[in-house]
Amino acid sequence: MPAVGVDFDGVIHQYGQGWHDGTIYDDPVPGAFDALRYLMQRHAVFIFTARDPIQVAVWIQARSTIPVQVDNEDMPTPHGESHFWTQRGVLLVTRRKIPAIAYIDDRGIRFESWDQALTDLKEVAR
Repeated sequence: MPAVGVDFDGVIHQYGQGWHDGTIYDDPVPGAFDALRYLMQRHAVFIFTARDPIQVAVWIQARSTIPVQVDNEDMPTPHGESHFWTQRGVLLVTRRKIPAIAYIDDRGIRFESWDQALTDLKEVAR
């Protein structure tokens, strides 16, 4: 089952004030929960975030009916490898970068070559 990773801030959480004081303060991005439900019917989906995954899970559960599971980051993986997320119908919240067929992120730069990536970064960093 191919997984899809979805960033939290700016993609699910509006993030209108940036990191602010570290709290999750804003409303959901319009259409975010419907999009997650759609993706979850077709793929294993996980939220990746720099925030505390428990806080993110609580925020999602308070605003939607989406079933959420929090990644147990203390669980060892064989030889330090990333674990895979393969469960469709349950949204995993994690700080890990789990293998996926795609990542949906508001701040990503698609890599095709280093020349292209550095040029794209210069455009964003202006």
